[in-house]
Amino acid sequence: MYGIYSFAAGVYVVAYWPALPGYAVAAVLAVTGLVVLPTRARVMGGLLLGISYGVCWGHYSLSHHLPDQLTPSDHIVTGEIVGIPVDNGHRVRFNLKLLPSPAHLPLKQLRLSWYQHKEKLVPGQIWQLQVRLRRPRGNVNPGGFDYQGWLLGQGISATGYVCPGGNHRLLATTLSVDSLRYRLWESIQSSPASSTSQALMAALTIGDRSLIDSELWQRLSQLGLVHLLVVSGLHIGFMATIGFVAGAILARVIGLIGWSVNARYCGALLALFTAMAYSLMAGLSLPTQRAMIMVAVALLAILANRHVGKVTGFGLALAGVALVDPLATLNAGFWMSFGAVAGLIWLVPVFCRVSKWRQLLRVQWLVFVLLFLPLVLWQLPVAWFAPLLNLFAIPWVGFLIIPLCLLGSAIAPFSNMFADNCWWLAGWQLDQFLRLLHWFKLPEWLPQFLPFSHSGVSLWLMVAVVTLLILPRGIPGRFLFVPLFLVLAWSPKTRQHPLTVTVLDVGQGLSVVVQTARHNLVYDTGPAYGDFDTGSAVVAPFLRKQGVTLLDKLVVSHADSDHAGGAAALSSLFPPDNFLVGEKLGIPNVSERLCLAGESWQWDGVTFQFVYPFPDTLAEGNNRSCVLLIRHGDDEILLTGDIEASVERQLLSLKHNFPNAISVLVAPHHGSRTSSSAAFVSALTPLHVVFSAGFRHHFGHPAEDVVGRYKQHKAVLWNTAEQGAIQFRWDQQGKLSVTAIRNEQRRYWYAQRGN
Repeated sequence: MYGIYSFAAGVYVVAYWPALPGYAVAAVLAVTGLVVLPTRARVMGGLLLGISYGVCWGHYSLSHHLPDQLTPSDHIVTGEIVGIPVDNGHRVRFNLKLLPSPAHLPLKQLRLSWYQHKEKLVPGQIWQLQVRLRRPRGNVNPGGFDYQGWLLGQGISATGYVCPGGNHRLLATTLSVDSLRYRLWESIQSSPASSTSQALMAALTIGDRSLIDSELWQRLSQLGLVHLLVVSGLHIGFMATIGFVAGAILARVIGLIGWSVNARYCGALLALFTAMAYSLMAGLSLPTQRAMIMVAVALLAILANRHVGKVTGFGLALAGVALVDPLATLNAGFWMSFGAVAGLIWLVPVFCRVSKWRQLLRVQWLVFVLLFLPLVLWQLPVAWFAPLLNLFAIPWVGFLIIPLCLLGSAIAPFSNMFADNCWWLAGWQLDQFLRLLHWFKLPEWLPQFLPFSHSGVSLWLMVAVVTLLILPRGIPGRFLFVPLFLVLAWSPKTRQHPLTVTVLDVGQGLSVVVQTARHNLVYDTGPAYGDFDTGSAVVAPFLRKQGVTLLDKLVVSHADSDHAGGAAALSSLFPPDNFLVGEKLGIPNVSERLCLAGESWQWDGVTFQFVYPFPDTLAEGNNRSCVLLIRHGDDEILLTGDIEASVERQLLSLKHNFPNAISVLVAPHHGSRTSSSAAFVSALTPLHVVFSAGFRHHFGHPAEDVVGRYKQHKAVLWNTAEQGAIQFRWDQQGKLSVTAIRNEQRRYWYAQRGN
C-alpha cells in the first residue's frame, strides 16, 4: 500500500531536480525497484520505480523540443488545430498538432500565434503553415509562474508565430472532439443569454474560460468561487453523482420488467461514463484529468466489487495523477485538490459529529483552513467569504445551473430552440448569482493577500497555525494558534538586508524592484503584449512573495511599451504613494508627476536621487528617461532607462552630480549600440552590469561591441535573458552578494540542449 505513495513521491521529486541522469541510470533504478518491490523494502522499490518513470518521462518530453541552436528558425509545417483557438481581434492563439512527416525535426505540438489573420481557424482543420519557431522558454523570477515548465507539461515542442505573407494552405477539415466542442461554443455564443453568462457557460461546459474578463475573474478569485464557475473536480464529482443516481434509478426501472440488474453496478458504470463524457467535452486538460482519475478510482473499485480503504484509494489517485502529469506538484491546483479531498476523507468525520446544518458550515470552514497555505504560497487571493458563500453557491450552481447548461449542450444538435431556452434559463440564473455577489465587498482592513514573506520563520509560523486549527477538540495546546497568529501578524516588517535591488526577468523590457529595510520602489514595469502584461504577471507576484502590500514609489522611466506596458495594471494592484514618470502616460485615475534632476530622498539610510532629466530638457522618448542614482554606504547603483549616448555625455559633464565609480549599473537601453559609449563606460567603470533583454530577440541586445567595452573594464556581466532575474543584496556590513535566479532555482528543463 505504502509502495503506491512512494512511487508517486518518486515521480514528483524528479520535477525539482536541476538535471536528469541518463537512460542507463533510469534502467538500473527500474530493475532495482522491481527486485526490491516484493520484499519488505517495497517502499524503497516503489520510490525507485517512481524516480525511473519521472526521469524517462522528462527525457521523452524534452526529446521532441526544438533544438536550442534552431531558436529562432523558420519552418513549413503541417498539422491539425487542436483545442479552442483564442481570438482577441488582433491575434489568434492556437495549438497545432503536427502530422507525421519526413521532416528531420521530431516536433509534436506547437503553440502558435497568427497576427492580423483573415482566415477563420476551427479545431479539426489541417493547415500547411510557414512558421517561425522558438524552443519553449519562459521568464524566471522569484514567485513567478514557470511558463516553461507549464509548456513542458502540456507537451508543447515549440512556440512561435505564423509568418506574414507565407505560403499558408488549408488542406482539409476533419471531425474531432475539439471540433464538436467548438460548434457547441458557437451555439452558446449565439444563445439569448447575456455576454457575461455566455462566457461563464462556455467555461462550465467546454472548459473555455478565455471570454471571462479579468475584472470578473479577479472578483471570483476574491470570493473563492472560481472552482464553481469553471470546470473543476467539483463539477466532475457532481456529474458522477448525477450519473450514479440516474443509473441506479434506471436499474430499478429495468427490474420492474423482470430483468435482474444490480443498481450499484449500473450506477457506477453510468457515473463513470458521465464523468468521462463531461471531461472530454471540457477538453480533458491536465486539471480535468486529475479530477477524473480521482473519481475513477472510487468508481472502478465499486465495479470491481473490491473494498478500497481511504489510504489505498487516496494513494491510487496520487499515483494515477503522477503517471499522467509528473509535474503536477508545481501547480497550486494539485495541492488544493488533494488537500480538499484529504480533509473531506479524514478530517470531516472527526469534526462533524453535530447537527446537519452545523456540519455544512464546519465542512466549509475546514476546507478553507486546509486551502489557506496553498492560497498564500501560490499568491492567490485569500477568499475570506468562501465558507459562507459556498453554502448556497455549491448547490445552486451544481444542481440548478450546470444541469441546464449540459442539457442545452446535449439537445443543441437536435433542437436549437430548446437548447436556447435551457441556456437562457441558466444564463438568467448566472446573472442573478453575480448580482447577489455584488453585496459581498471585502472590508478594507481585511487583506486580499497576506502581508507575510513566503520564506523563513513566517512560513513555518503559517504551517503551525494551520496545523493547530485543524486539530480535533480535546488535544492539548490546540489554541496556541492565537498567540502564534498574533506573532505572525504583528512581527516587525523590517527586512534582514538593508538594501536589495532585483532586476526582474521581463523579456525584452525592464523592471527593477528596490527594497530598503521598510520601503519599496519599482522602477519600470516591463512590457505588455495584447492582454498580457508583466506588471500583473511578473512584478506583482514578486512583490507579494516578498510580503509587500504597499508601494512607496513607482517610477516609469519613459513611455515606451517595454518599460511602461505593465504600469496601469501594477498601479491598480499596488496603488503607489508617489508615481513619477519621464513622460506622461495618461493612466486613468492615477496622479502622475514628472521626475526631475535634483529631486532626492532618503529611506532607512539609503539615498535616492534623480540625476536626469533636467528641468529644461526638451527630449522625448528614450532620451527623456528618468535616471535614478542610489547610494548605500560606499556603493552606488545607477538605473538609466533607455538613455542614449547624447544624454550620457550630458551626465558626464556634471561631475558634482555624478560619481566616479558605480557598483551596479543597469545598462542603458538594454545594451544597444546607441548607448554605453566608450567614454560613459570608462568614466563609470562599473563592477557589475546588468542587461535586461529578451532571449535571442531580433533586436540583438546586448550588442557585441557594447559587451566588449564593459569586459575591457573587467565588469562582471549579467543578462536576464540567460540567467533570469538578477538579485543584488547588501548585508549589514555592506557586503554585496549576487544571485541569478535561473541558476538558483534550477530545473532540468531550463538546460539548453542541442538534440
